[in-house]
Amino acid sequence: MKRPLLIVLLFICVVTLAAARKALVIGNASYTDSPLKNTVNDAWAVERLLSDLGFETVIRLNLDKRRFDESIESFASSLQAIDEAVFYYSGHGAQIEGENFLIPVGKVLADEADVKYEAISANRATEKISKACLSIVILDACRDNPYKGVRSANKGLAPMSVKAGGQFVIYSTASGQTASDGGSGDLSPFTEAFVRHAAEPNVTIEEMMRNVVRQVKAQSRERQIPFYYGSLENAFCFSVDENFPEERRVHPRQPEAQSLPPVPPAEEVQKAKLPYRAPEIPGMVFVEGGSFLMGCRDGDRDERQEHEVRLDSFYIGRHEITQKEWMEVMGSNPSQRVGNILPVEKISWYDAIEYCNRRSLNEGLTPIYRIDRSKQDSFNTNSLDDLKWVIALDTTANGYRLPTEAEWEYAARGGRKSMSYKFSGANDLSQIAWHFQNSGNKSNPVGSKAANELGLYDMTGNVWEWCWDWYQEDYYENSPRANPQGGEQGEKRSLRGSSWLHSGNGCRSTRRYAIDPHIALPSNGFRVVRTKSQEG
Repeated sequence: MKRPLLIVLLFICVVTLAAARKALVIGNASYTDSPLKNTVNDAWAVERLLSDLGFETVIRLNLDKRRFDESIESFASSLQAIDEAVFYYSGHGAQIEGENFLIPVGKVLADEADVKYEAISANRATEKISKACLSIVILDACRDNPYKGVRSANKGLAPMSVKAGGQFVIYSTASGQTASDGGSGDLSPFTEAFVRHAAEPNVTIEEMMRNVVRQVKAQSRERQIPFYYGSLENAFCFSVDENFPEERRVHPRQPEAQSLPPVPPAEEVQKAKLPYRAPEIPGMVFVEGGSFLMGCRDGDRDERQEHEVRLDSFYIGRHEITQKEWMEVMGSNPSQRVGNILPVEKISWYDAIEYCNRRSLNEGLTPIYRIDRSKQDSFNTNSLDDLKWVIALDTTANGYRLPTEAEWEYAARGGRKSMSYKFSGANDLSQIAWHFQNSGNKSNPVGSKAANELGLYDMTGNVWEWCWDWYQEDYYENSPRANPQGGEQGEKRSLRGSSWLHSGNGCRSTRRYAIDPHIALPSNGFRVVRTKSQEG
């Protein structure tokens, strides 16, 4: 048994040393004192580009100080010495006494001391990711300094030192200057140019920047000129195809060989249990199963019966389904307020079910739902519902589906990482939600508020989200403990999360709501779930 075990351990070591292209993308917009228009759009555009180019991407939006620090620490700890790393930031930035700071959301920074202690040092972030063989830092953070009363706070960002031969720092405009937040469309002028030219195959980063400079300079009439620092030992291209010469490719420096530790006896290895690491699914967050108290003893009548629920692990969408995602699958857009990164709305429960099946088929997955339109569901007691499709669940399938109420509430409350907030991710509603007081009476771009403990966006506010369950007011009194699925029959289907029409206590994570399944309203949307595979 020892020889096979040794082979396995050696294989694990070799896999661990495999080089990877990794990217952390951060976009901050929801500043209390000086909100920005396009930074969230910029972040999503860069994340999509890098993901399409083969990077392992992590996107984080509207981060406060703690989450900003955690995101950088987590990203830096994931890097190995043979990796290629990209850090992109879009949001407010400031320089104090020649040092650059990236500004979190949440707290109003009134003076120089606040900036120094409550903001993120760009120099430190750059140094943290320099452990990778090659690191690219992109800062679209050169807007007007909000601290004009501070003597040492100057416009734009200060020059930065870089790791010779292995680091490249890009500013959206030259040091000491300011950059525009709005371009001709939904992106800043710099990001609009960057995503266009970085996608061109076999163009080195230096050549790419020359193209970016020409575009931004012309578009801004020379008021904004991007700039960069650093020189690389090897040619680096964001996009590379088979025609790129081998001699121009980046060849990461290999770490020094290290002797392997002694192989423990097989029986000791068998006793050791490695922590489970769920496979990644793009656009989705893995929610580790567990138990929690569902409901709220101080809530409405239908949620007061607090009861313990145990759930298996599952994946849930990081954000609500966008109109772009909907159109890619369904081919049309029913939404009242139109925009690619707005949540799709005016969706009935049946529409959401059909989307799940079509998307599953498009991605080569087995649909969860078996739909029979030739019959009417005898468990549907709604006299106004003319559809009444008979829908059965295939529990062995691996496709997309709607969450159950229990899954939705568990994820909204942070799962095993729960901090027991009143709303999903905070006690301050405006920090994490588009609601009646701040939405402008309309839906807003997904992910443009802070995420909850699991990294999920808009679990509170923006649009109501359909769940699978038949709604019953007294269901909590009879709910099974393990993986409850809702009532066996009913007139209405459940929704969760509140919308841009609601505020205050109406946005609690425990609040229940339901409407007829055939009704589609401008305040109703959904997000998708996938069941964790039995192999994992």
